[in-house]
Amino acid sequence: MSSNNVASSDQTSEAWQQVADLRDISAPDPERRRIVDPNVAAGLLRSELLDRISAVLAADPGEPVVMLSGGVDSIAVAAAAVQLGVLPHAVTVVTSDGAGTDAIGATAAADALGLTHELIELDDQDIDDLAREAVSKLGLAELWEVSYAVPLLAMARHLDQRASVGPILTGSAADAILAGGKTLHNPIDSAAAVDEMDRIIRKEASSNFRWDRLVPDFQDRVIPRYADRFVHVFQTLRFWEIAETFAPGALFGTIDGNRVDKLALRIVCDQLLPQDTRASLAWSRKSPIQRSAGIMGALERAARRAAADLPGAQTYGDPMTESADTVATRLYLALLDHNKEQNR
Repeated sequence: MSSNNVASSDQTSEAWQQVADLRDISAPDPERRRIVDPNVAAGLLRSELLDRISAVLAADPGEPVVMLSGGVDSIAVAAAAVQLGVLPHAVTVVTSDGAGTDAIGATAAADALGLTHELIELDDQDIDDLAREAVSKLGLAELWEVSYAVPLLAMARHLDQRASVGPILTGSAADAILAGGKTLHNPIDSAAAVDEMDRIIRKEASSNFRWDRLVPDFQDRVIPRYADRFVHVFQTLRFWEIAETFAPGALFGTIDGNRVDKLALRIVCDQLLPQDTRASLAWSRKSPIQRSAGIMGALERAARRAAADLPGAQTYGDPMTESADTVATRLYLALLDHNKEQNR
């Protein structure tokens, strides 16, 4: 089945597809990027989003869950499910200090869509415990991997208490195929911008949409009970085939004087949301979940506490207030000292 003859691959109900393992997506091909009109692109995305979620829901009759971060990607997924007549249970993980922005957007979206919503707030001790668990499960301490694992572990604990859990829908991967969070240095309507965006998207997607990456079995390690139900809605060959036809004008624009990314997807979100919430939810900007949920900030505080406990740390300054580069240097020197002791 195709989407307006743009996507040629069959629809899938799989949790995700390693697109770069199914076909070569790394070679530049800017000639494919001919759709300039964001409304045309939005029509393609909306049709595919509804078709993809419909296939997922048909394959798994359990109660659906949506990991609602408060950004346009997850809100669009949740709104599409509602459009199909389904009310998924929404889960949002944030830090209890309110440093992140997800709680406000996710709560507003859940209310607007009529979803039951669990807001899981993590305090500093929760972050410490979950970070240790993440490092143990992953077998490495890479910042972005661990900080993404933390909310998943917290979510899994909540899901363990539910009687039924079906597909867990997430909007992750939309950024990769739609240049989310990226900035183009060439004029949007120029051939140079097409080349630039094509290279950016292909580099990120070809590195991440494959099995052979830093942690190939990430979900299996972190949330083994739910790994096969954790659905990356946008990570399919069909979505890739559609998105690789979009020119910069379909994804970047200016709305009410503000520059926006993922323009076509924001239009979809705007169309699917109730009218009184569109402006605040479809058009707001958001950082990656690791930052917007407050996880990065909580881990930084944990690092400062660790630095403050080092011998002599309070002599010439205070690690709780000094610059981040000074704290990082303190921890590096402590690591050198630890390695010295280990090698004796």
